[in-house]
Amino acid sequence: MPLRPQRPCRAQGCRALHRNANGYCEGHAEIAAEQAKAWATRKGSGRGGRPWRRLRDQVMKRDQYLCRCDECIRLARVREAHEVDHIVALAHGGTDDPANLRAINCDCHKAKSQRESKSIKK
Repeated sequence: MPLRPQRPCRAQGCRALHRNANGYCEGHAEIAAEQAKAWATRKGSGRGGRPWRRLRDQVMKRDQYLCRCDECIRLARVREAHEVDHIVALAHGGTDDPANLRAINCDCHKAKSQRESKSIKK
């Protein structure tokens, strides 16, 4: 089998040529290992996974992409929703069940989060 063509290292300022699949020369191979480790830990954690995106899309469609916060409902205000909010926060025993989720405008979400953080501190 023919050898891979040599390419310059991806590390900034390094001009060493290599044939490694990770894009780094032997002297900078630890950078590739660190990036792979960071990617593996980040991949399954947090709110960026496919199941959350599907659930988020489901809630946004259900709420017709309109803000469903308490204040907007009370004032009959129509605002575009950008995010999905937990009605009962996960920290307070809430779940990711669609009944506990609602579409919310980013400004309303920020205000709600600030009110919640103030009530917790007291």
